[in-house]
Amino acid sequence: MANQMLAEVEKALKDGPARTSMTTTTETVQLPDVIVATAACLGIAIVAAVPGWLFLSGSIVLYLGLIVVLMAAGFYVARRSPVSPGLALGYSALLGLMMGAFTHMATTGYNDNVALITQAVLGTVAGAVAMLLVYSTPFGKRASRAGKLFIGVMIGYFLLGIANIVAALFGVGGGWGFYGVSGIGLVLCAVGVALACWSLLVDIGAAANAIAAGAPRSWSWSLGMALASSIVWLYLELLRLLAILNR
Repeated sequence: MANQMLAEVEKALKDGPARTSMTTTTETVQLPDVIVATAACLGIAIVAAVPGWLFLSGSIVLYLGLIVVLMAAGFYVARRSPVSPGLALGYSALLGLMMGAFTHMATTGYNDNVALITQAVLGTVAGAVAMLLVYSTPFGKRASRAGKLFIGVMIGYFLLGIANIVAALFGVGGGWGFYGVSGIGLVLCAVGVALACWSLLVDIGAAANAIAAGAPRSWSWSLGMALASSIVWLYLELLRLLAILNR
């Protein structure tokens, strides 16, 4: 998501006279702007996770409906560049509802082990710090720019996710779908964690490049929303891995 946004910003900054006008009349995005936007999106997602936990986890119909709405919102947001603060926070709220419902189902719905939440949160923090360190290396910077390869892999993983939902509805893997199948399930979980980390690395690179390119300050919410989404995704993948390991 952020990779596509950054490409549009960089193109605008390279358009000859338009570059001078943009950089002299518009405030440019700075690191504190991205941090504030990311924190706000994460905060909204965490708050929204509470009603998701309480009201959506008990109905598979509501949960699947929320996933459909979230996907539609994701496609819409990806075409709005840059996104407004309200749109970024609204999308984060939907993401939080899904996060709360999934967290409830993964912990209390299968093995009644809410301690997994703490473990997943700590793992997410560790993963985010690790990706910041990886980005500081030449390998990390190259990996963060592999946008086309990343998009291709993500399309495949997205299709797998749809097939997994169908499989889970038919009881495959004890309700976990392909992820719950012995052997292959753990491999898929590990792939999911790796892709979430890669997504976070791509978004870190996009934010760093946008700041360096002098992108307009209005892009801070696009970058912050993308970073928050990748962090939430990493948390969900880690939680699923931990829940399956502790079945």
